[in-house]
Amino acid sequence: MKYKSCHLIEHGISINVDSIQACCLSREFDKGMLPITDKYENSSINWDELFEIKKRHRKHQKIQDLKFCEGCYNLREEDWDEEDYISFINFDHWSHCNSNCIYCGVQKNKPRQKNNVLNSIKELIQQGKFKNTGEITFQGGEPTILKEFEDLLKLFIKAGSKVRIHSSGIKFSRAIREGIKKGAVTVVISPDAADCKTYKAIKRVDKFNNVWANIKHYRRWLPKETAPLVKVKYIIIPGINDSFEDITNFLNKIKKLDIKSIVTDVEYTYANQNINNISPHIYMLMDYMENFAKENQISYELYDSAKYAEQNRHIEKTLKDHLNSEYIEKIRKLNQDKNINYSNF
Repeated sequence: MKYKSCHLIEHGISINVDSIQACCLSREFDKGMLPITDKYENSSINWDELFEIKKRHRKHQKIQDLKFCEGCYNLREEDWDEEDYISFINFDHWSHCNSNCIYCGVQKNKPRQKNNVLNSIKELIQQGKFKNTGEITFQGGEPTILKEFEDLLKLFIKAGSKVRIHSSGIKFSRAIREGIKKGAVTVVISPDAADCKTYKAIKRVDKFNNVWANIKHYRRWLPKETAPLVKVKYIIIPGINDSFEDITNFLNKIKKLDIKSIVTDVEYTYANQNINNISPHIYMLMDYMENFAKENQISYELYDSAKYAEQNRHIEKTLKDHLNSEYIEKIRKLNQDKNINYSNF
């Protein structure tokens, strides 16, 4: 039977500090995320109960969209299987971090880590209810300082899973490096800046050199065919790192280090408040980065807020046709004026 759903409704979970949800994706803003349960404690997840809830979600989705999922870019219509298993897991059950990003949405008063979930994951695999056909992701606080991180990572690598790790890049991880070398791990590092001053203004820690050194180190150890497994992320933050000069310096650094994959996002609060009125300047920066990636054979990926901004785009992609024109030179000169109000551009 064909119906509109997504791989996360069907076979995904996001394990958070105080709840389990179907995913961690932001919907059309302020709609929340699809809940599964808030009753997991003492390192134990009741998998039978969880699968019963997911069955109800599937049943509802066959009739009409779940309210939490309306407008999500992941929804698509196809024949979905009825089997109970998990293949997509997002770990987000701690909030401790070695950075203090100005855009971070993690509530600092939450417990740094409420539950250890390693044993529950082992049970899921032992029960034959896990399939390695999806992707495992780590985010939350900083994964490399999570007590369970190395054991969980080894467990999924052994199971043949693909793992994506979102890291500040401040702490080098041999486990990540080994996982990348095996082609099993993708690491996404978000420096958001190509100079120390801007980095420190965003991250509020003085670790700029550490981060770029670790990016370089991860990249250096990769065989050529796995180069895209090191992804460098740039979150566009209006008024802080949103000039063409900022972006150009970042892209030049990417090229110098021979990074083969970049990720772009737009700062969540700005996107949330302006989703139907994103500044044309932001779209120009996104187009500029995309064009650079294509010209240099670099993979280009949008994350959540940038995806919604793209869905709500109200200007045509004209920048790509004028990258070498006098128009772009004029824009670059305007960027030298620190008083420019890009919201009116």
